[in-house]
Amino acid sequence: MEQKNHVLHVRRYLTPHGITISLGKKSYDINYPAKIWQQFPSVYHHQFADTIAHAMTVHLAFINFREDHQILYHFPPPAIEPLIFKGLMYSLPEDAHAVKKFKTSDYVKLFFNAYHRIKFDKRPRYERFKNVNRNNKKKALIPFTFGKDSLLSFALAKELGIDPVLIFFREPRCPYENRQKVILNRRFFKKFGKAVTFFPLSTGWLREVSDTGPWWGWDLLLTQYNLLIVPYLFAYRAKYLFWSHEQSCNITFTDPEGYVINPVFEQNHQWLLSINSSFKTLGCNTMFTSLIEPLHDLMIMYVLHHRYPDIGRFQNSCFGDEPEAKNRRWCGCCPKCARMYIFAKAIGLDPKKIGFTQNILVSQKRHLFSLFGCTSQDSSYDASGIGRDEQLLSFYLAYKRGTNGPLLKEFKKKHLKEAEKRKNELFKTFFIINPSQTIPCDLKTKITKIYEEELKSLKKDLSIK
Repeated sequence: MEQKNHVLHVRRYLTPHGITISLGKKSYDINYPAKIWQQFPSVYHHQFADTIAHAMTVHLAFINFREDHQILYHFPPPAIEPLIFKGLMYSLPEDAHAVKKFKTSDYVKLFFNAYHRIKFDKRPRYERFKNVNRNNKKKALIPFTFGKDSLLSFALAKELGIDPVLIFFREPRCPYENRQKVILNRRFFKKFGKAVTFFPLSTGWLREVSDTGPWWGWDLLLTQYNLLIVPYLFAYRAKYLFWSHEQSCNITFTDPEGYVINPVFEQNHQWLLSINSSFKTLGCNTMFTSLIEPLHDLMIMYVLHHRYPDIGRFQNSCFGDEPEAKNRRWCGCCPKCARMYIFAKAIGLDPKKIGFTQNILVSQKRHLFSLFGCTSQDSSYDASGIGRDEQLLSFYLAYKRGTNGPLLKEFKKKHLKEAEKRKNELFKTFFIINPSQTIPCDLKTKITKIYEEELKSLKKDLSIK
């Protein structure tokens, strides 16, 4: 990227297939299939281009920051620029907690100071937008990863009589994950006749990956995906956009400096409501919601594999960053693998049925579990300890089902007494249907009925009164 006089010039251009973002001498194309882009009303194109270009590049203000560094956007401030600011402010501390080298205050100071050097050189647009997005209540879009959450969202949509369009965002810095998703997609299409749309994201190269410092550019990942989906919402006239944000996404913790942090801020339900409201500026009438909002992870795992086993067997919730993921569906080296493995054991599911080839309950994998004080930097969620109690319950249920292994021995020695003492509290925390803020009224009754049926089956299985 060219930086003359420490000014990074950002321009964006409309093309017949989408947008080109220019940074100095380098450019990045964001292209849509012709039938998708042509159905996105032209009245929204400029506002959409401004928003995408800003959201995809704003993190560059924090990389190698210096006092005379500036980003100059050659277009007006997007209407939802304040939303981007808020999202960054609350998402950045996730890195601070995962990468122990930094404190939250380091990020806040850097962000606060760097943002003053983000400039726009055009006046805001005042185009007269009109509502042209006519919705089809039988159509929904699902950002799809083959994780347990998006698989359950797909299964629920089908049971509700809603036709889901599945979109996977192919990040260029995630080659192992992409490879595994392609393999699963072939099998998934053969089984269900439903193909996943793979959306190539060239601006993913602007994300920074470092072993010693922050991973700039990953902070607003899901908000960027929300933006990128907008033309698809118009093309399919989808009434719903089903994100897969579970109940645990609302949990916060207080760090050593006293900052209240949500380690998965973009997945909390208030943020989803904020996006739902803000995206009206782009003509969206679509309801942004999460069908799995009332459930915690362990309950989601049970519902998926108990009610929809044919869909559940395609599960792949691995981070996919390690070289081991190149030729394995589950790398076996990340906290996600560890969490899903013990969840499977807890609900009585043989991990081999969803593609595990390794035993994760060995001493060498101890550092991947929140229960044993996760030290992995792959996940701020696991490193925060928020998931500890759910893992305590999972190890307890796995133990009661006769699961063996070195980590089960450690659990029995160090944590069984606590689990026995707190089991009723843990059951009431993780095996309930929580209130929902995002599920629309026309779906809530049917969704609640499904969950009540599954909760009844689970309690019978675990002999819970």
